[in-house]
Amino acid sequence: MELSYWEHKSWLSNVDYTVIGSGIVGLSCALHLKETFPKAKILILEKGLLPQGASTKNAGFACFGSISEILADLQKHSEAEVLELVTKRFQGIQRLRKLLGDQALKYKETGGHELFMQSDQDLYEKCLESMDSINELVSPVLGPKAFVHNPNTFRFQHIQNQYITNVCEGQIDTGNMMMSLLQKVQESGVLILNGITFKDYQTTGDGVVVQTEAFELKTSKLLMATNGFASKFIGAEVKPARAQVLITEPIPELHIQGTFHLEEGFYY
Repeated sequence: MELSYWEHKSWLSNVDYTVIGSGIVGLSCALHLKETFPKAKILILEKGLLPQGASTKNAGFACFGSISEILADLQKHSEAEVLELVTKRFQGIQRLRKLLGDQALKYKETGGHELFMQSDQDLYEKCLESMDSINELVSPVLGPKAFVHNPNTFRFQHIQNQYITNVCEGQIDTGNMMMSLLQKVQESGVLILNGITFKDYQTTGDGVVVQTEAFELKTSKLLMATNGFASKFIGAEVKPARAQVLITEPIPELHIQGTFHLEEGFYY
């Protein structure tokens, strides 16, 4: 790709920070850098016309961990580690709400309901027995009664007759969220180039040379914000998980409200 003198000067010269990926992590990273270093020149490179990762493909669950998911985590981690994880999830949602506002997020705190299949009697009873201890564990963050049980008011079939609800959870519109975040980042003066595929990088004595399929640029700092796709660049053992989203046509007078979880948070 041949760039003119002015194109190179305006977009690709004297770059202080280059961020790879324009998902929620990349945009948030660039925005935080701009707030910390307002005079810095910050460039985001994005492979797709829209973010290629999961930021606009997730269903918008503002959740911190269903009760069976927390119990599963406690099998592998200490109580302090699990509380720290729940805290980070909760604080992340609060920061996003403060940054963009509930209207931009289309945020609704409708509660997160965990459903248990009739065949999951043992897990269901274990979760019921653990409610008090889990509520006590997360109370510093979510309050004393985050988890409650509710009757099957939405009349789902083949499940236990009660849900276990996290009253603090909610939902957002991920498309609206990303549009609002993208607008905020652009208004801050951060440059974003779409359709640019990152290939490799080389560190030098005074910065980093970034190689793309279209051009090469030099930057003082390089930040990788591609999450699930980062392993081939930085050697981290991260594998993106393939998910499936099922979407119905609009259902008139739908009485089901809230977000719903199954099987330790793997289905939602």
